[in-house]
Amino acid sequence: MSIVSSSPDYQLVFRSLPGNYLLLNPDDTVVECSAGFALVAGRPPATLVGQGVAAVWPNAPDLVKPLADMLAQVRRTSQPDSIFFPSAGPPTALSSQRLTGTPLFDTQGQQLYILLALEPAAASFSLPDAPTDSASSLSELQLQLDSTNLTLKQALTNVDIQRKRLHTLFMQAPAAIASLLGPEHVLELVNPGFQQLVGARPLLGKTIREGIPELQGQSFFELLDTVYNTGETYYGREKQAYIDRDNTGQPAPYYFNFIYQAIRNAADQVEGVLVFAYDVTEQVLAREQLKQSELELQTVNEELATTNEELATTNEELYASNEEYLASNTELSSTQQELRILNQELELRVKQRTQELELAQQEAERQRARLERFFMQAPAAICVLEGPNFVFDLVNPIYQQLFPHRRLLGQPLEIALAELADHTAMHTLRQVYKTGITHEERELPFTVLPKNGGPLKTVYFNYIQQARHNVEGVIDGILVFAYEVTEQVQARQKEAQSIRALETLTNTIPHLVWASTATGETDYFNQQWHTYTGSTLEEVKGTGWQQFIHPDDLPAVQEQWAFALQSGKPYQIEARLRSAVGIYRWFLIRATPSRNEQGVITKWYGADTDIHDQKRLEQALLESEQYFRVMADRVPVVIWITRADGRCTYLNQQWYEYTGQTEAQALDFGWLDVVHPEEAAQARTVFNDANARQVPFNFVYRLKGKDGSYRWFADMSQPKFNSNGEYEGFVGTVVDIHERKMAEQALRLASQKLATTNKELRAANQQSEQVNAELALTNEQLTRINQDLDNFVYTASHDLRQPVNNLAGVFEELKRSATFHDPEAEQLVAMFEGALNQIHSTIQGLAEVVHVQRRNEETPLEPVALLPLTNGVIQSMQSQVDAAEAEFVLDFEAVPSVRFAQLNLQSILYNLLSNALKYAHPDRKPIVHVSSEMTADGTPVLVVQDNGLGLDMSRYGEDLFKMFRRFHDHVAGSGMGLYLVNRIVQQAGGHIEVDSTVGVGTTFRLYLKVPE
Repeated sequence: MSIVSSSPDYQLVFRSLPGNYLLLNPDDTVVECSAGFALVAGRPPATLVGQGVAAVWPNAPDLVKPLADMLAQVRRTSQPDSIFFPSAGPPTALSSQRLTGTPLFDTQGQQLYILLALEPAAASFSLPDAPTDSASSLSELQLQLDSTNLTLKQALTNVDIQRKRLHTLFMQAPAAIASLLGPEHVLELVNPGFQQLVGARPLLGKTIREGIPELQGQSFFELLDTVYNTGETYYGREKQAYIDRDNTGQPAPYYFNFIYQAIRNAADQVEGVLVFAYDVTEQVLAREQLKQSELELQTVNEELATTNEELATTNEELYASNEEYLASNTELSSTQQELRILNQELELRVKQRTQELELAQQEAERQRARLERFFMQAPAAICVLEGPNFVFDLVNPIYQQLFPHRRLLGQPLEIALAELADHTAMHTLRQVYKTGITHEERELPFTVLPKNGGPLKTVYFNYIQQARHNVEGVIDGILVFAYEVTEQVQARQKEAQSIRALETLTNTIPHLVWASTATGETDYFNQQWHTYTGSTLEEVKGTGWQQFIHPDDLPAVQEQWAFALQSGKPYQIEARLRSAVGIYRWFLIRATPSRNEQGVITKWYGADTDIHDQKRLEQALLESEQYFRVMADRVPVVIWITRADGRCTYLNQQWYEYTGQTEAQALDFGWLDVVHPEEAAQARTVFNDANARQVPFNFVYRLKGKDGSYRWFADMSQPKFNSNGEYEGFVGTVVDIHERKMAEQALRLASQKLATTNKELRAANQQSEQVNAELALTNEQLTRINQDLDNFVYTASHDLRQPVNNLAGVFEELKRSATFHDPEAEQLVAMFEGALNQIHSTIQGLAEVVHVQRRNEETPLEPVALLPLTNGVIQSMQSQVDAAEAEFVLDFEAVPSVRFAQLNLQSILYNLLSNALKYAHPDRKPIVHVSSEMTADGTPVLVVQDNGLGLDMSRYGEDLFKMFRRFHDHVAGSGMGLYLVNRIVQQAGGHIEVDSTVGVGTTFRLYLKVPE
């Protein structure tokens, strides 16, 4: 059912009117002509439409000017006006007619048309002179007067019945409706639905501010003032209102859809505001819980009843009675004076009755128009079905939208909507028409055509079918009120499906999963919970689960759970749960709140994880604390630990033996006191920055020994986090690198000396031979220094390797045989292992630097085929390739071979390819492309491209090839690989270009110089 708005054919309605009406444009041109007027004029409507109004009476030239003056008066004053003129035909008591012009306005109050009505006008009695029987004439006149009074009384009674009928429908409407009068918004009329908003609190006769004072400050009063002052209708959707329905002094939140519509008098002036509202709290709350359902309208229906035809009939009867009275004048000549007096009395009484009838008709018309606006503007689907064939008597726009391109008005239901002939709604309609018992249906499915075409779909409606009674109380139709709840039904169905999916998911994981309401009442446990505890849902729902908590742990569990519910913060605690066989095991109990779009908690989801074995291990580690401290004090490096605020809490014995400080002097930030003054301030700044950003801290500085001398040390640390991911500080080591630092300084001094010598050579051009000899001598000295440095580094790395291996062996034996009591023992052991591995990697890297230098000097260049060399490198690390499920794509068609030292090129490929595997992205399989290119100038280029983690080149680009620099800490490494690769390429006369994107991958381009 697509939804298309449809309006009545008002042109057809106007032409079908039995009264005598013309509709005029502002230029007095006839726009429409009623059937009644065409009959009086004796001309088809088509011959009148489009004509000037003067042409309607071609035989009455004396009428033209009075008519034009009257129409001008109507346009000028915007008020109705009338003129009288003689009628054609035989003279009678009603031988004059009245033309009344009434202005018609649009919604902005602009005059659009003038409605011209032609009706007979009562004339004065014309009494003949011939006398008749006075008593008989008076008697007949009295009878006719009584008859007229009876007719007027019946007309007024019918009007009253219609008014009561409309009032009954108004009061029975299943919505909150109220009529507010005046600028103070006095409650003139309140239906039961509106009264239910505030319980038994009296409202009638009070202003809205007096009747419902809790609405103050919620913008409702201001909106009413705006509608009253501007006359513009206000539509509110899902607006929250705090109302004290139970009159307890505690307002509660409710949601309403409502309309504030101005009530206008006959002069089109605002005299009040109509309130039309319905409670949508249930729908709003349901949509908030499901996060996707739209609010469905819940509105009210009223039945539109018109009295135009009955009032017109009454008018005709009144005029006929007047003719009968006036016809008797010829028989009253003998009592002319008496009858004249009586005539005046009768005229006065008839005039009073006529005025009463006109007022009643105007009031009925005003109420009819108001109710029609209510129906047509009501935000729900409303229709009125007349008679046993259920003919559409009234259809509001929203109802028409349910059946696009269908003609409903005047059609029987089974013809207009043939597809509903066997529907449940049709059967209930017949039952309501037969019994008069209102029927309500919720979420009834209908198969309809979508708005924009396409296949049929199923929609759901809530609707009410209510019998309509005529003035005799007999059922003469059905009032239908409906609104669509498809999204609400689908949302509930989707919620049920989600619950089933949740149950399936939670039953497949090894944790004990549960859920509770926002107030903490548990309503779901997965199968693992029931299997472990041996319980049923009935036993544990609500707070029944607490019986399985160890009695010693239960108070803390209850306290933490209550705090989480009150604060809305995640819930976590460790407690023991009793199994089905009566054994208690430790569990980590966690729960997280689920919130709707407004941030309100709607559900709690929790999981219990078995940590019993972990608790036993923690106990064992606690008992091993002292052994670990002894071990840490025997390690030949300094080990230190800080808190999250940066204050040092532990230094092993090596620190105190070297510096001579006591614990009181060294802890907190006292260790900075023995850092060389030239590095102390920078060391503090770098440390504070690393601690604030929770990143590794690495710094080289001089430490003052207890003998007063300074030695160079490398301070390296890693941040530590607890099981909740909370930062707890650093664990670090301090390694003596004094000899390496001295070698670096010697090399730097030699380089400075070489630079000075070169400058002297350029300055002393005239003494070139002597300077050349000195330069050769200097180069020879530098070569010896470099060789000495390489020998030193090689010897140092060789001599240190065995002590470090011995230390690792002792440490492994200590781990195997010792028991530790410190709660941080396990983490300290891990940090110590990391320190040993880092020392070993550093030694190995230094040795590799020397090997590379010697290979460059000793290994000749030779043609190297790239494909077999690369395959050999990949095969040498096959275990890493298999573990990572890596894929290599090789393409050396552009440059199949290069002239290079084969061992050096093999080392380059090994470092780059192993790095591609070590720093692979965790969310995808590693794919490494190795290829060759040739530049325009003939330079061969070796390209290695991966899809790994990538690097932030703007941050790390300058440090990429520096010694001991590492950019990812989740895998082990020495920070020597890229340094060696760059050194080999540069010593061969080439260079490296790097292109990297974080999260995408890295591409290395090695430009290999062509040998001359």
